[in-house]
Amino acid sequence: MGRWEFMRKLEELLSDISPSEREEALQYYNDYFNDAGRENEKEVIQALGSPEEVAEIVRSGLMDDPDKGEFTENGFASQQKAVRQNEIIQSEKVEGSRKAGREEEQGTCRGSQNRAAQNTGSFAEGETEGGKEKDGFPTWAIVLIVIACVVLSPAIFGIGGGALGVLVGIIAGIFGIVIGIAAAMVALYAAAAGLVVFGIVALFETPLIGIGLIGGGLLCAGLGVLFMILTVLIFREGIPALIRGCRALWKKITGKKEECRA
Repeated sequence: MGRWEFMRKLEELLSDISPSEREEALQYYNDYFNDAGRENEKEVIQALGSPEEVAEIVRSGLMDDPDKGEFTENGFASQQKAVRQNEIIQSEKVEGSRKAGREEEQGTCRGSQNRAAQNTGSFAEGETEGGKEKDGFPTWAIVLIVIACVVLSPAIFGIGGGALGVLVGIIAGIFGIVIGIAAAMVALYAAAAGLVVFGIVALFETPLIGIGLIGGGLLCAGLGVLFMILTVLIFREGIPALIRGCRALWKKITGKKEECRA
């Protein structure tokens, strides 16, 4: 039961007395609640008892035995009940003051801990007595980063240029090998054709030399076929695999940069 329900019930129970006496009694208990404070309303209700008990005290004081109670400047109250209520309210005030002191000490300790965490470089957010403090990137750190980039830029560009040169050199070397294999294939085919022709011509004059030339031509033709197969495999499998590897490496590098930015 809350304060307003208590007072409404008490007003209903005191409807049989005169309006002026009812208003004085209600004003008296309202003042008790105000003195105790909102946080102590339940304790005051427990101390006063039920609305029926309070109404009975008021009626007994007004009707049966007026000496048991009196109308003070705040309203009517039984003398024994008033003494008890005053003691309870005073104790509640003392307890409220102690509780407020403990809360103030806890708030001071929390504020000191938050300030210590901020001084040691912690980025954890916390509420202090002055409000919330926003984390920010310090200006001196930005200045140091800019200076470091300017000072280290030759080394950075040198390393980057060297890495780019190595990558371009590897790619150029691979293409050079491919072109060399293709050129060797063409040369072997040409040599095979020439040897076969000269072998056929020499076959009529000196058959042994002609057969040797034709055999050398066939050998060159076989090597040419081998180089042709190797060239086809490089163009079909090697170059696409190289392109896919470069693309994956680029995505990995750019992906790491995006993660760092995020």
